[in-house]
Amino acid sequence: MGAPNRHAADRLSDVRSEIRRLQVEEEKLRAHLLAHADDRVGDEHIAEIGAQRRRWVDMRGLSEAVGDAVLRRYTITRRVDVVRLRERAHEG
Repeated sequence: MGAPNRHAADRLSDVRSEIRRLQVEEEKLRAHLLAHADDRVGDEHIAEIGAQRRRWVDMRGLSEAVGDAVLRRYTITRRVDVVRLRERAHEG
């Protein structure tokens, strides 16, 4: 993952890269398990497939239906700290 004496910004970049790599691997494994019902039993785990229903609000559609003023009245805004990384231009 990188040496612990690397700067926190550099380590954060390493971690984010590893997360992206793992997400790609997860999606490939998930797709395999969904496509192969006969191959869901491993040495340590069994993949059980289920379904869920999820709900979310279409903010654009809601705004069109009730009006932007009503939507703003019921919209909560919170401050969130965000850490963005920008690769440094190397001199040399």
